Amino acid sequence: MGPLASADFVLSIYDYNLTGVEQLSPSVILYSDPSFPDRTEIFNAGRDQELLEPLQIALDKLCDMGVAKIVIACITLHHLLPRLRPEMQRKIISLPEIIISRVSETKRRHLLIASSGTRSTRLLERQPNWETAAPYLVWPDDDDQRLIHERIYDEIKANDRVESFVSFLEGLCRKYELTSVVAACTEVHRVSRHLSLNDGDHRSLTMVDPLQIIAQDYKEFIDEQLQYSRTAF
Repeated sequence: MGPLASADFVLSIYDYNLTGVEQLSPSVILYSDPSFPDRTEIFNAGRDQELLEPLQIALDKLCDMGVAKIVIACITLHHLLPRLRPEMQRKIISLPEIIISRVSETKRRHLLIASSGTRSTRLLERQPNWETAAPYLVWPDDDDQRLIHERIYDEIKANDRVESFVSFLEGLCRKYELTSVVAACTEVHRVSRHLSLNDGDHRSLTMVDPLQIIAQDYKEFIDEQLQYSRTAF
């Protein structure tokens, strides 16, 4: 949903998957529609239908274009996935499930960086295998959560102040005595891409970012026989 975050995601895919032959590189459709209502505001008000209908329309449009797999570039919006048609759910690569799986594998503690909508809907806690990841995930306290939400909007969504947000994350990690964060908001992919392009500048901070994981392990998420099909975001 965030136009800059989703555009950065497409760039990340090509950062890791350009081949010597351009025609063999991934075929990707970016459907960028910033007019979607604010997810946190809508879900907290209990007006889910206002997001469900445009989401279904957008997904149907993508399917009409022949896409094989879909990534919804908003983690909070995954709250609606159980209400989609089963055949549509099967096309969607679940970002929360990737988070749970990767965190469980690391067996390290991570600070959860998410929108307040993701936290209030208990989206991550409702995922399969949550209990395997829960011991390694640390929620910020209520004051820090409000600050995280505000700074995601002010520094990443509304302004290109990614470096400032990196410094903010480093300060939070020091407070919670952690060295790793989970990008449980797709806007934070802009931060992880920034770090990957400036390797060495922030060695104290590591990230678990589902969009970065998909970009790096693209072939694992897209069946080889579908290599000429399109993936949509």
